[in-house]
Amino acid sequence: MTSPRPWTSRSSLLAGDLTDRDIRQAQRRGELHRFRPGRYADGDRWDRADGAARHRIRALEIGDWLGERAVISHTSAATVLGISLPRVEFGRVHATWPSAAGRGRTTNINPHRSRLRDVDIAVVDGVLTTSPARTVFDIARSLPWEYGIAAADSVLHLGMCTSDDLFDALEAAARTPGAGRAARIIEFADAGSESVGESICRLRFAQVGLPAPRLQAAIGLADGTHARVDFDFDGYATVGEFDGQVKYGRLLKPGQDPGDVVFAEKVREDRIRDTDRQCVRFIWRDFGHRASILSRTASAFARAGHKEWTREPPRFMEPGRLLRV
Repeated sequence: MTSPRPWTSRSSLLAGDLTDRDIRQAQRRGELHRFRPGRYADGDRWDRADGAARHRIRALEIGDWLGERAVISHTSAATVLGISLPRVEFGRVHATWPSAAGRGRTTNINPHRSRLRDVDIAVVDGVLTTSPARTVFDIARSLPWEYGIAAADSVLHLGMCTSDDLFDALEAAARTPGAGRAARIIEFADAGSESVGESICRLRFAQVGLPAPRLQAAIGLADGTHARVDFDFDGYATVGEFDGQVKYGRLLKPGQDPGDVVFAEKVREDRIRDTDRQCVRFIWRDFGHRASILSRTASAFARAGHKEWTREPPRFMEPGRLLRV
């Protein structure tokens, strides 16, 4: 994968007939942003970038400086590859060395040491990074459940790798600390999850013992058409939807505003209810209230005529041994 480099260096700017004074003036005008000594990004692009996009620029620059000595990894690799994650407080760039060299933090780099196979390494914009499968493995073994599951679902949904690739990365590093934790996440991963929010919904369902729903299921409507829902609790006449701002943005058509989309969603939900199904909606703030997710969904089951149902053994409840990253 190759795209225009999102940063430039002082030496490149000087070689392009700019002077140091020109560079300082460009900074004052907001045309350039210095994100570390001698390294600059387009000012407008930097201002519009979120934390992940800014970290991606830093990671690509650090990766260019490292060359073949180390590989961008963990959450830094996720930003470079475009893997979706929950909100992350980005700091130092994570890089993995194939030997003991590089151990110990620096101002800009959080180093790791691990044996990597050729298949564990990808190249993005000329920079070495861990492959999608290896990146998921590293995140899954070292960060909270939400991050590993979101990353695993994301790479499968985006077609970056297959489930077999994930299991291969797991098998190759089976003795690595946290591999057991990563195995549980990889087994749980599902390509049908279309967003971080949907992935965390799936996790919460498992944590409270709800039955696993079908993802992106087509529900037959009275007029012969179909409505696709995020979650279908098959056998309980209940569907679930995750509502996020990003989702509504995807649904916008030319000339529509968010109010049009919300109204259309209400009409769509009414048509689903006309099939004798219940509908439960989840939003970001629900994720901090697991008991509410369980009670609201169980109440929907009951309204649909399924008061008696077997609660699954809760999963992913313990924090596990989180590695320091």
